Amino acid sequence: MLAPTRSRPLLAASTVLGVLLFSACSAHDETSQDTATADSMNSTERSEISAGGTLKWPVEDITENLNSHHVDGGSVDTARIVSSMMPVIMKVDPAGKVSPNSDYLSDVKVAQDSGRQTVTYKINQKAKWTDGRAVSYRDFQALWRASNGKNPSYGVASKAGYELISSVSRGVDDREVIVSFARPFGEWQSLFNPLYPSSVIGTEQGFNKGYVEKIPVTAGPFNFSALDATARTLTVTRNPDWWGERAMLDRIIFRALEESVAESAFANGEIDFVNVGANASAYSHVKQVKNSQVRRAGAPNFRHFTFNGQGEILQDVRVRRALARAINREVVAKSALQGLDQTATTLGNHFLFPGQQGYQDNAGDIGEFDPEGAKRELDAAGWKMDGNGRKKGGVPLELRFVIPSDLQEAANEGKLLKDMLASVGISLRIQSVPGAQLFDKYIIPGDYDITAFNWFGSAFPVTANQPIYAAPKDGSNQLNFARVGSPKIDAALNRASASLDSETTLREINTADSLVWQEAAVIPLYQSPQIVVSKESLANFGANGFASVNYQDIGFTKP
Repeated sequence: MLAPTRSRPLLAASTVLGVLLFSACSAHDETSQDTATADSMNSTERSEISAGGTLKWPVEDITENLNSHHVDGGSVDTARIVSSMMPVIMKVDPAGKVSPNSDYLSDVKVAQDSGRQTVTYKINQKAKWTDGRAVSYRDFQALWRASNGKNPSYGVASKAGYELISSVSRGVDDREVIVSFARPFGEWQSLFNPLYPSSVIGTEQGFNKGYVEKIPVTAGPFNFSALDATARTLTVTRNPDWWGERAMLDRIIFRALEESVAESAFANGEIDFVNVGANASAYSHVKQVKNSQVRRAGAPNFRHFTFNGQGEILQDVRVRRALARAINREVVAKSALQGLDQTATTLGNHFLFPGQQGYQDNAGDIGEFDPEGAKRELDAAGWKMDGNGRKKGGVPLELRFVIPSDLQEAANEGKLLKDMLASVGISLRIQSVPGAQLFDKYIIPGDYDITAFNWFGSAFPVTANQPIYAAPKDGSNQLNFARVGSPKIDAALNRASASLDSETTLREINTADSLVWQEAAVIPLYQSPQIVVSKESLANFGANGFASVNYQDIGFTKP
């Protein structure tokens, strides 16, 4: 369920509706929700929304590469931005149910014959790109060729599912797409979201660079308007040629803001909402802003520690297991969620959240706080106590925790982690780096020992997670920043992916999860809260959980 997307403090990938009444003085805060399948979007009929207006939307970063299928654009913020302009062919409801988006697809049929699977898409006859070309089978074909892993020159964020496709071909006409799989793929609905035009991404250069610092061709309710690198803003405006329901807003201005600045910007009216996440100080401040509302849901993401399994010290699984057992996850969770009116519960699964079908806690002894067990593991690995710390061959056991300098949550985690590891003889050095450089200069190249960020979820737990936990090969680790894996994990995920039976899929997911825990390279801490404080008048937007955002329905209620 966790999307292969990242963002600074993490990032990302996107995800019981209720209409609430709010006071006009300070923020109304709805009852805390701890389930993974809730959302709160201030659902409002379009007739009750004013036509026009500008939504000022804060993001953590605007990536240079705006191709969300490229590894350099694989962030949750990029996905949010481009989904306002690009074909998102499948929609997800609050319960995680997936269905075709009728704005782009008029019909979808799945067939199986002799163990082979075929999906036939019929494209909405009105769907077209801003360059005048019809959305066609060629666009599906181009994205498959870029993402199937056969040509390493394409810098794809994930090939999950695409590598199982044997062909993408034209049907009865250009508007019919026939996708044939070499073997059954249960999460086929995860593919081709969002769609990009073959006229741009049909070549290696176009896929890798065609959307760098620009968005040349779109096909959504909004069009690309401007990118201002100095102001760190990207503006989209209503698409006058959009064939679906007309967008209520005139424009959306996405503005990159550091978390420490966003709360003040909201209080000053510079942005229309702020996602406070697990920032209790920001939550306490912004919920007092006049004419505001608080929306909360179980966020589709979890906080975790990742260990670099290719590091000189951490390539030894015994050391990684010792680290995991030295960490009191409950203390970290309670510290992070204190003051948020949120239950602090540790997470026991890398793929599923509590409340979701199939969720079970597979942490076992790796997830238990056991400093004495950690000491035994370190002794067995040859790291013996020498004074106040451990050494092996005269080399001290010192690790580096790399965190973004602008995130207080990470700084707090660093203090807790340093004390916990010191109690078992491990020295921890905390290195704060500019948030915008965390992934590109440290995590992706592997220049760290330990780091912390969030993995985001989706309605497709296998597809989303294979790039994170699949064993690195052919010089590529996709989104596996821990650089750790095993043939057994790959086999379990492949079995889960191939099954069209939900019980079998969930059983294999939990098999894979148990194995991932034993590798002790990604240690889940807790499911993050999604707490969004917005203008009281902002409608059809808020804490969406797993539900898709309908960009054309966002607006401000009539006075």
